[in-house]
Amino acid sequence: MYSIEINKGFSIELDRTNWKLEFRGYHNGLPLYESIGGIVTAIAIVNKPAIEVNAKYISEKNHLVGPIMIPNQRIYRNMGPNGPEKCFWFFSEETINQFQINFNGEIKIGH
Repeated sequence: MYSIEINKGFSIELDRTNWKLEFRGYHNGLPLYESIGGIVTAIAIVNKPAIEVNAKYISEKNHLVGPIMIPNQRIYRNMGPNGPEKCFWFFSEETINQFQINFNGEIKIGH
């Protein structure tokens, strides 16, 4: 058995119904927002995951494994609550748990 880190990772597609960004201060000199609500409609395999963590291929099981989201990790975004804005978002553990419970989406290659 072996595992290989690949140049791919996971990302989510988020339905922004009942979703909001709440200001939580600053991170690296930019506004920091907590992403609250919404529904994950898809998990995608992408070339540049926003969480900046690549997946690994596990040969014995023929599985691709890695994190999809990391609680409280600051993620650089170009969109704030009022439109284009350089900022950071994070998802709380509670929000990620709700995504997991309510996920009924699809797995995709790319967005």
